[in-house]
Amino acid sequence: MKITLYSIKGSAGKTPIAVNIALDNGWALGTNEPVNLLDQIIPEDEFMTIEPEEAFPKLPKDFPIVFDLAGHISKGARDSIISAVKQSDVVLVPVYNELKCLHAGIATLTEMEALGANIVIVATKLEKQKGEFFKDWRESEACKNIAAVIQHATGKDYPIFPLKLSKVFDIIFEQERSINQIMAESGLMRHIYRDVGKQFDDLMKYLETEYAE
Repeated sequence: MKITLYSIKGSAGKTPIAVNIALDNGWALGTNEPVNLLDQIIPEDEFMTIEPEEAFPKLPKDFPIVFDLAGHISKGARDSIISAVKQSDVVLVPVYNELKCLHAGIATLTEMEALGANIVIVATKLEKQKGEFFKDWRESEACKNIAAVIQHATGKDYPIFPLKLSKVFDIIFEQERSINQIMAESGLMRHIYRDVGKQFDDLMKYLETEYAE
């Protein structure tokens, strides 16, 4: 399977999600961001970096890779973004509950729809607010607002998967291990990160069911 992470808004959560997918599955990772630390995390033979104005090579159908894309189609990164999206089975668009990110997310969806991409929203940086009680993070006010704003703006009900705010996304980079690999370290780690670990597992199970061939 090939997965693209893309949003025209920086800090939406693209890179932590992409790195976790790559590390957890042993997949390759490709990026169009020349200045990055990913080559220190992803093994050299599984890492591909190109300039924003370049195109990713056409990869074999059975070559598993996650593309972590920066930039804008209309601002110098057209070839790299389109070449990744066109060969991906699905595009994950991370969006968090903040006005600029919501607007950027809607603009990203418009770009991806024009390319005919399969799209899944990842509601990132979710936090429980005072007085909130729920079992499913989809019922959090932040996640519900993201879903409502996107549905109102686009008229479409995209699949949305919640991802709570967690320190584990920093630990991924510090330890160069995925969430599941960190949780396997001890019972304490499994307890601390069980919610976000399950959210990620649920997302990946959905993608494998819907888009893996």
